Amino acid sequence: MNIEGKHIIIDAFECDPARLNHIVHLEQLLAKAAQEAGMTVLYSYFHPFQPQGITGMLVLSTSHLSVHTWPEERYASFDFYTCGEHDPTDQVECLLKGIGAKRAVIYAVPRGRATPQLICGKEVNSFDPRPALHTQHGSAIARGDKWDQIGLKELLRHPHTSLFQEKSAFQHIHLIEATDVRMYLDEQLQFSSLDERIYHEALVHPIFTFAPNRERVLILGGGDGLALREVLKYDDVKHVDLVDLDPFVLHAAKHVKRLADLNQYSLHDRRVTIHPQNAVDFLASRPAPYPIIIIDFPDPTDPTTSDLYTTEFYTLLRDSLAEEGVFVCQSSSPEDTPIVFWSIGKTIESAGFQILSYHTIVPSFGDWGFHIGANASISWKHQRPPISCPTLPADLKTLLEFPPNILEKKKMAFVNSKQHSILHHVFHQEYA
Repeated sequence: MNIEGKHIIIDAFECDPARLNHIVHLEQLLAKAAQEAGMTVLYSYFHPFQPQGITGMLVLSTSHLSVHTWPEERYASFDFYTCGEHDPTDQVECLLKGIGAKRAVIYAVPRGRATPQLICGKEVNSFDPRPALHTQHGSAIARGDKWDQIGLKELLRHPHTSLFQEKSAFQHIHLIEATDVRMYLDEQLQFSSLDERIYHEALVHPIFTFAPNRERVLILGGGDGLALREVLKYDDVKHVDLVDLDPFVLHAAKHVKRLADLNQYSLHDRRVTIHPQNAVDFLASRPAPYPIIIIDFPDPTDPTTSDLYTTEFYTLLRDSLAEEGVFVCQSSSPEDTPIVFWSIGKTIESAGFQILSYHTIVPSFGDWGFHIGANASISWKHQRPPISCPTLPADLKTLLEFPPNILEKKKMAFVNSKQHSILHHVFHQEYA
């Protein structure tokens, strides 16, 4: 057995004190660094101090990653050790940018040798205080559709208005207005104002035909407020919890006028409570069960998002769904990524739910699919949209019809689990 390992020690200075005191941000940052280094997280524990400061550690299958922060001094220390083949050095920049460090001293120490010695100790200056994009081996990860990246570059070559642009701890957000309003996350198109209504009406309104009541609704993802806009069209909705990981997306949806106009100021509605936090953490807090849950996560293009489409996630979701409740999950394109689409459905079933699968055409994205889940068997007879929905067919049952070439791929579906989380790999294989 090879006992040699790699140990990186970082002293980070002139950091963003708000990020040093944000426990959710730090846990997400360390988890992202470990996962993108190819390491498995076994256990995570983070502890806040009063009045400020945080200490946290990830126990990895190959050792550990820890952080200790002193916000009042704008200082943090990292300790990243692995006895495996993975190299933690590649994630140093990600960690430093994630806390807005402007200066750092980095040490690399070989482990498992009879005479350890310092092999690198240098000061690094001029870090961009904004967090890094998702990176792997020094280059940007292609998170999804390459055509979105091509389209964005072409759009930026012509007259346009940049309404909002920011790098959060999780992604690069760019809201652009040309002939339409578009949001890109890490160069992936999230919506176009020309046809986003088609997607959001299909996401929201079919599930309302199955709901036993509509008083309480939970939306996971959907920080742009567009699905929320559709939910709030129902007068009998009394309360909505909107949970989105990225506070910058929520800020844009609430305060950037063109986007707020588009979502009809849904984030300002008195019935809405906004939760800028991880969906898993929110569900783990065991809120009172909801009769309706809407899942509007990004596509499973990397290990982090792939974990949001696992048996474990849907099992956790069960505790927050009312006994007669229903939920809907956006499930990627059954035309471009049919194995991913059917595998999401099979994974939902593996958590004990009954499902209905349907799809619609969104011109900006092509054929797009969804799964409805419920504790009991459900069937789509002749449901009609409960309210006026110009983009939906009068008989919603027609959304259930899939062409033979897409149905054929159903036999290749698999269950995605935390122990066997490969949905993102399949996604990229199908898009290749």
